Order: sequence, then C-alpha cells, then structure tokens
Amino acid sequence: MTFRKALLVPLLLAATLPWPAAAQKTYFAYGDSITAGLGDDPSLPLEEAGYPARLQELLENAGRPEKVENFGLGAEDTSEGIFRIEVVFPVTRPGDVMMIMEGTNDISRGISPETTAFNLNTMAGKCRREGLDVIHATVIPRLPNARVDENNLITQQTNGLIRNLAGIQNRPLVDPFEMFTQQTDLFDRLYSDIPDDPVGHPNPAGYDLLAQTFFNVLIGVDDVPPVTGVVRPANGSRGIRPSALLEVEVWDFGTGIDLGATELLVNGEVVPATITGDPRQIRITYQPERPWRGAVSVGLRSQDLAGPPNAVDREISRFRIAGSTLLDGDLNEDGRVDGTDLVLLGIRFGAIQGNRRYERRADFNQDGIINGDDLAILASNFGRASF
Repeated sequence: MTFRKALLVPLLLAATLPWPAAAQKTYFAYGDSITAGLGDDPSLPLEEAGYPARLQELLENAGRPEKVENFGLGAEDTSEGIFRIEVVFPVTRPGDVMMIMEGTNDISRGISPETTAFNLNTMAGKCRREGLDVIHATVIPRLPNARVDENNLITQQTNGLIRNLAGIQNRPLVDPFEMFTQQTDLFDRLYSDIPDDPVGHPNPAGYDLLAQTFFNVLIGVDDVPPVTGVVRPANGSRGIRPSALLEVEVWDFGTGIDLGATELLVNGEVVPATITGDPRQIRITYQPERPWRGAVSVGLRSQDLAGPPNAVDREISRFRIAGSTLLDGDLNEDGRVDGTDLVLLGIRFGAIQGNRRYERRADFNQDGIINGDDLAILASNFGRASF
C-alpha cells in the first residue's frame, strides 16, 4: 500500500535518535496500514493520521504524560512484522509499552490463524526481552466486499486465537473487533471509501472509535462484554461429525465473567452445558443427547461483573453437519427458506460484486449481481425445508 515506502525511511531514521533523559513512558503503536492511518482525513499530516495521534490527545486531555508513537507500516503481515519490530527497539526504554495490532494482511495472504498467533507471540517475546510491556489487539472486521474472508469467518478465528494468546500469557487485550461489531451501520459510518480497498480501513470516525477503544483499556474502563476465544466447531464449518463435541472458550479482560449469568444456546434454546473455569476464563462444553443434524446455530448469553454489566447475547457459531445440504435461498442456514431469507435478500438486492452490500451467498446464480433472477431462485424454494 502507499504507506509502506513512505513510512519505512522515518522508521529507520527514528531508530538512530537518542531518547531524552527525562522521557516519560511511551506507547508504541505497532501494526500495518490500519495503525499507519490509511483511510483517514487526507489533509492530515502523516504523523497525525490513524489512532495513535488521537490516543495521544486523549491521554493529554486526561492529564496523562505518556507519549504515543506510530510505527504502522502498510501491507505488512506478521511474518514480516517479526523482523521489523527489532527496528523499533533502539528508541524504546524498559517500561515502555508495545501495542501490537496486526494480522489482517495474513488473512489476505492465506496465512493460517495459528501461524498468525505464533508470530504475534514471537513479537511479544522479543519485546519482553527488551523490557517492554505488551498489549495485544484484535483486528477490525473486514468489508463485506473484501477480496478474502468477506464474511469474517477467518477473522473471527484469528481474533479468538489473539484473545487466547493474551489471556494465556496474562497480557492486556484491546478488542477493536468487538467494539466495531457492536456498532450500527458499521461499514457506512466508520469505514473509508478507498477504491478497491482489499480489507477495509477506518475513516476519521472509525479512527476516533479505535483510539477510544485503546484509551479505555489504558485507563481501566471496562466497556467490553465477555468474548469468545477458540470455538469448536468454528463458525462457518462444514462436514462436521454428528457426534461432535461443542467447545467454547470465553474470556473477560476487565471485571470478569458473571458465571451465574452465562448460558449456551443451541438453535435458540438454552442447553445444559458444562461450564468450568473462573471469572477471567471459562470453558463451556456440550455433548448433544442426539446426533447433530442439518445446520446448527450456537449462541452465547453472558455478562461481566461491571456495574452496569456489559452483556452479550448473540450467535457465535453456525456449522453444518456432514451430509447436509441447503436449498438455494436459505440465507440464514436455518434449514428453511422463509420470510427471514427474503428480508436478507432484500437488504442486498441490486448490489453488484465489489459493492459493500454485495454478498456472494445471496448471488445464487453467481452472475455478479443480486437481482430478480436470484429472487426467482429463492421464490422457487420458498416454504421448503432443507432437512
């Protein structure tokens, strides 16, 4: 991306500059073009783009003396970030903080979520050996017309592993993915309109939210509900065994999970799942009395111990059992083509491939446009059940 070459020289120059003798703690924002600020107001100077400059302003307004430095580099994936992070070390001091938000380019390049998590932990290990504290951050949702993972299935898996990494290593976590997905009209309000954006970058309002999300963690404000780590079977999985065990890891990086208010739902109904763990991390398991069939929806209902509590009540996984097939038109994959699917198609009606409203699975004939032909296909199956 355009930020890549533009930022490389300043990074190398910064590595040669000595620290002032009386420097305060510094936060180093490390990541890709989303950290660099691609998609922000183009009239801003480069050093003011993205969330780091906004975070600096929030800290100043709160009377905090810490500084924030932007070490974002466009188009970088974590396999490259492992090596570049060493460029930052000469300008750090023990006690400084490295905030690592990287991984969306891994998804674009087919790097597995497990490899991404390994690379992030390697970066963090290098930082710790330099005496730096580390804060991990999830990656933001990808656009619905992104070239890869437009439905955010791989992004969800990656973020689950990032949460697991932070939790297991007892490091703080900033969760932009969770905070962004809570927003209404997310992509219209908070994402830039960069032509042919391969992943999705925030606009100025999006960078405001990103900075606030980091700021709240730094000052100890808990506004994030319990979040999922690894979920098995993963959201979007196909060909799952009818006897598969359902496993869900849940983390809370703030006040803790309210275990008594935590429930697992299967196809909309609360099930007698086994919950083990403590307020920081729990593991939920469920073995169905009868074999799974068709498409299975898994929901999590929980809240934390904050006052008032931050609550979550949403679907966390939908997977399909081996041998199950869905009728064309069953957009929500509940096994029946009905009015809900018609509404979902209507939301995307008229969208052309490349448009943010376009969704491949709603383009039943795969001609690049969601139109009357797709409506006719849905209508031909209306009222029918898949299984």
